[in-house]
Amino acid sequence: MKPRIPFIDFLKTLAILGVIIIHVSSRALIHYEVASVNWNLSVFWGAVVRWSVPVFLMCSGVLFLNSEKNVSIKQIFSKYIPRLIAALVFWAVLYEVCDVYLNYVHTGFIELSVLKESVKNLLTCNTHFHLYYLYIIILIYALIPIIRVFTNAADRRHIEYALGAWFVLGIVYPFIVKFYPFNMLKGIVVQYKIAMAYSSVGYFIIGHYLHKYTLSKKTNYLMYLLGAAGFAITLAGTINMSESSNALNTLFLEGMSPNVVFMACGIFLLARNIKGIFKSDKVLKLFGFISQGSFCVYLFHDFINIAYRELKIESTIANPIISIPFLTLINLGISLFVYIILSKIPFVKKYLI
Repeated sequence: MKPRIPFIDFLKTLAILGVIIIHVSSRALIHYEVASVNWNLSVFWGAVVRWSVPVFLMCSGVLFLNSEKNVSIKQIFSKYIPRLIAALVFWAVLYEVCDVYLNYVHTGFIELSVLKESVKNLLTCNTHFHLYYLYIIILIYALIPIIRVFTNAADRRHIEYALGAWFVLGIVYPFIVKFYPFNMLKGIVVQYKIAMAYSSVGYFIIGHYLHKYTLSKKTNYLMYLLGAAGFAITLAGTINMSESSNALNTLFLEGMSPNVVFMACGIFLLARNIKGIFKSDKVLKLFGFISQGSFCVYLFHDFINIAYRELKIESTIANPIISIPFLTLINLGISLFVYIILSKIPFVKKYLI
């Protein structure tokens, strides 16, 4: 068995909790009136864990860009990508079947138009919203052989230069062109920005960089401060822009916004530098278990959120400070139980979770 990296297991545990919190809190943001106390509390929960998906990408970068790990082109296209495609197709079909079934429950009959729409969704890759992550991972995996050539050959300064270019063209520039006066730009310069799917590669590389190289104590503290500032900007920016338009504005909640990059890097470094919580074998086993099941939990967890909605169990049942984490923990517990069951089926464990 390959040795586990404790802080990676810890980060993946936090990240999957964060993903569930994001999706649970999003329902509250729909139900509560913009700028109300409960709406602001729901924004708080959505903002404080906005680094979750980027951190998943960073953890994958640590594992796949390790120069000691043998990752051949053949492995990528015969092992890793086929598994992802199989999982994507399987879960996409399940969510479409769920939508068709719920429509039947609500209307009393199966509508042909709904069936056609579901088939169209599958054929056009317009699948259940959270499965976007798999499309991104498939793209990144296809690029891993090229990325590894760079990270294995480049020295620290070259990697830092690449990350700087990524931050400017893939993070800052696409963000600021949405504001005046940058939104007035025309012509070829508008195309300087890196598309979101390709920009995700940057998180892959920065995870590798922050794991491979030791930063100075001063730099670590600076990143912690930037992470805290990133959260404050995420929260304040979302509230202010939403209040201005009287509707939820998600610009500062996007994974490719500068504030979320700072949050992700701050959390990653904090976990990397914390030692005390990794001394207990029981704690390590717990993090390892949740980490191993995190992919299955990610794929399955929105069925629980759908069940919440159908059963009228919304995060509005109590103050969001309590209801959102409570529903999140229930969701995580059920999803992990499903993981335990599914992991006992060899084919499912190998290809679908």
